Amino acid sequence: MRLLIVEQNPDMRLLYRIGLRNVPWEILEAATMADALEQVTARHPDIVLIGEELPDGDPFELCARIKSNPETRDIVVAIAVYYMDGLVRRRSQEVEADACWLGPIPPRELPKRLEELYHQVRQAVAGGNNGSSNRPPQG
Repeated sequence: MRLLIVEQNPDMRLLYRIGLRNVPWEILEAATMADALEQVTARHPDIVLIGEELPDGDPFELCARIKSNPETRDIVVAIAVYYMDGLVRRRSQEVEADACWLGPIPPRELPKRLEELYHQVRQAVAGGNNGSSNRPPQG
């Protein structure tokens, strides 16, 4: 499995890498939306985890661009936000995020959450559903 972590804060990227140190995944990193889009196109990760703040856009815009491209639409996208309310939940659904979690995500929980999300989305797609109505709980 290939995971792209999109987070402008290098300390958060380090914490996520620490949490993922025992998984046999290829871990990619991006600090900007532009770099993330380049890697999504070139490396086609299985999962993209997007942090709340990006210097050149917001996580919802990045998710929308991934999901609106037929070549990258199947990538599982999770957004980690620092504040959750109805507006954030609606926005994440509008951009077709597969999950919107309250962050930061504890590093020890990250591998399990990502793996469960990936398998849940893949099962929904295999069952003939695009994943949107079987989206994991937000929050």
